[in-house]
Amino acid sequence: MANMNITKSKFMEYIRCKRYPALNNIHKRKDMDDALNDRYHDLLASLEGFDELDEDFLEPDLSHLEVMMPYFTHVELLSARKVIALFGGETRYGLEYGTQKLFMRDLNNFNLMCYVDIYNKNENRINIVEVKATTSNKFLSMGYTEDKVRYNLFYVDDNNILRLKEDLDPDLLSNEKYLKQRNKLFDRLSPAGVYIYDLAFQRYVIEEDIKDAKYYLGVLNHEYVFDGTYIDGEPLYTEESTRLVDLTKITKELLPKIKNDILEVIYRITEDDESRVRLGKHCQLKKMRECIYKDLCYDQFPKKNSLLMYMNKHHGFKDESGEKHEVYELVEEGITSMVDIPHEWLTRRNNQIQRDVAITKKEFIDRDKIRAAIDLIKYPIYHLDFESFPCPLPRFKGERPYMQSLFQFSLHIEKSPGVCDKEQDHYEFLAYDMSDLREKLVEKLCVLIKDDGGSVLVFNQAFEKTRIKELAEFFPEYSEKLLSINERLFDLMHIVKTNTKLFEDLGFGHDRAKQVNYYHEDLSGSYSIKKVLPIFSELTYNGMDIGNGMEAVYAYAGFKDLTKAELEVKRHSLTLYCQQDTWAMVEILDNLRKI
Repeated sequence: MANMNITKSKFMEYIRCKRYPALNNIHKRKDMDDALNDRYHDLLASLEGFDELDEDFLEPDLSHLEVMMPYFTHVELLSARKVIALFGGETRYGLEYGTQKLFMRDLNNFNLMCYVDIYNKNENRINIVEVKATTSNKFLSMGYTEDKVRYNLFYVDDNNILRLKEDLDPDLLSNEKYLKQRNKLFDRLSPAGVYIYDLAFQRYVIEEDIKDAKYYLGVLNHEYVFDGTYIDGEPLYTEESTRLVDLTKITKELLPKIKNDILEVIYRITEDDESRVRLGKHCQLKKMRECIYKDLCYDQFPKKNSLLMYMNKHHGFKDESGEKHEVYELVEEGITSMVDIPHEWLTRRNNQIQRDVAITKKEFIDRDKIRAAIDLIKYPIYHLDFESFPCPLPRFKGERPYMQSLFQFSLHIEKSPGVCDKEQDHYEFLAYDMSDLREKLVEKLCVLIKDDGGSVLVFNQAFEKTRIKELAEFFPEYSEKLLSINERLFDLMHIVKTNTKLFEDLGFGHDRAKQVNYYHEDLSGSYSIKKVLPIFSELTYNGMDIGNGMEAVYAYAGFKDLTKAELEVKRHSLTLYCQQDTWAMVEILDNLRKI
């Protein structure tokens, strides 16, 4: 084991649990070398907007990530320009991984390694900057409430650098509410903490050679709005597009923990212990960095009616004495199935329904609620679905980083109950390239959806409602029509699952309004359309060239690299995928009518 390299990505993975290094030693993840493995995880960690994964999510492979690479590289370039403008002096950075300044440190005959995205040296100090294509909102959204007033953990100084509020007011270090939120910065599994932990590892390595450097994260400014200026067809971003987050103080406080964790990783590598470990938050289930060996550790859970499939399971379960039991504590006691939980421990009616269905194998149906909701739908029904590209850098005027930029919609028009043809009643728009075609999309949408009062049916309406509202702001000449469409949105998920306010307005009592309308064990605690569809239809996404939303994003993002012939094939696949989404709604609704 002597002289083995430990890069920051290897460190971030191996610190998960003692079993991971042993499993990795056997399987050799994707046969990647250390540099490629580092880049892979950097890109995964940077995919803003996909931190919480849906059940139909397919982890991006390297070819997908290569499509996104130019955007991440551009963020690094913009951050480097900002550093040069702010700090002067000499700046070293490399747009290809491995060309940046390398630091190494020996610890117990292991080589600790890190490449520095941006290394700046001026007459005053050395500045170390790790660039992540996340946004400043990760930090500016952190805060606490006192006397009904919201206070942020960070503030933005005159140079657009995020700094802790304690720099302005040291008395905050005696404020319990402030400290509680501040402590989240030290949690490597928290949204902001993962980036800080990464940077702190680099600091530990670098401090062998350099003392008293300043340490920053370079991130996108979530408040930046692109003004639509282009040079030779490429967006021209201002210095305001990125921000630095000063984490010098926090990373210094983390150094003792980082050293202990590195020693723990070295111990784990040396022990090479494959034995099982306690499951928990470190597995990062359904997150972008979900452990790749999850299936080896979660094999004791049943495929159906697993304990992990209880809705709102993170609230825990209470026994007869009122004691709360967390999920992973129960797993340690051998409880892995829904039916292992006593009925009395389930304080939420929806969990009781799940358990009853698991035992009886019979679906739960509240026909009165389902029929009452269906009666609200007005014809013709416009079944609508959007596809969007959450580009790290805004591409079109008025957009911000990671704004969901629409490039496609599918529409099935159902004239009367059950009267809709998959092909003849289907209409769609798909951008033919990556230019700004948003107005054309709006024009076609407004033509196709008539002012006839028909319901616009969507699945999980928050997404469509927000996108339509944004379009109304971008194109004020269409705002009246777009906002009218928004008023007509009807969420199919509300019929299958529930919506408390909707059903209270229909005269149902509060408890029943909160209760799900339908549950089947195959839902596995989820009401995503990919879970709902197989229950009500034989329609499937299996075998499709594009079979989920992430694949659609990558397909569109790769338009610019395709030949004309390849582009036509990919556009056809996108059309079929989006058409499948709206036809799925047609079939689900048709079968709900028959309940």
